[in-house]
Amino acid sequence: MKLAPLLAAQWRAFALSTGFLTRLAPARAATDAEMAAGVAHYPLVGLLAGLVCAGPFLLGLLENHPWIQALGYATLMLWATRGLHWDGWADLMDAWGSSATGDRFWDILKDSRIGAFGVLGLVFGVLGQLLLAHEVLAMNRGWALVWAPVLGRAACVVLASCVPPGTRSTLGRLTSAGATHMTVLFCAGVAAATGVALASPPSVLAAALPCGAAVAWLTALARREGGLNGDFLGACIILGELSGLLGAVLA
Repeated sequence: MKLAPLLAAQWRAFALSTGFLTRLAPARAATDAEMAAGVAHYPLVGLLAGLVCAGPFLLGLLENHPWIQALGYATLMLWATRGLHWDGWADLMDAWGSSATGDRFWDILKDSRIGAFGVLGLVFGVLGQLLLAHEVLAMNRGWALVWAPVLGRAACVVLASCVPPGTRSTLGRLTSAGATHMTVLFCAGVAAATGVALASPPSVLAAALPCGAAVAWLTALARREGGLNGDFLGACIILGELSGLLGAVLA
């Protein structure tokens, strides 16, 4: 196979995933096969998002004001991702917090209205991101802000490979189709390599436990409810990002 067409195809897949997961590239319609092919690029999209959102502060913007930098980082991440993953996080917190199972669980999960558990999930989740971002900045470990989105999206791919999509899932079905064994190995490798380069080997090891626990919990919950959907994947990204920041703080 010639190199140029292969590189062009990978670039198209990366651009598609970037437009889907963020506002950093134009969103466009895609076939199921194209969506599945883009899954391998999820961690690279996270790397781009991390560089865009943390870059100004790593370059010295608002230096010596880590609280304001942390708030700016969290705000930019919300802007860059259109709040996509936090929406899934809130939906899952509502469904899980209700203790519902079966069809009732899925009804709550798919309900566009937010309940008490969704609000609490958003409050504590965003607060956790803000506190952890402040800590890594105050500890001069700001490059972990770039790595955390990589880990979150790699964890999402691992989760998609562990559980089949639910009957009501569209995004889960497309992501699971792209989460092949080779894709999982590639995404895990990207997350580990960038973690060593941008954070530190101890940070990678410290983040592995909470991130692995998050994937295991979501896997068990999804299997109990007969599959996963995009809300599970969004929640996994959030938990993976928080794990990356926590690992940098603990290392």
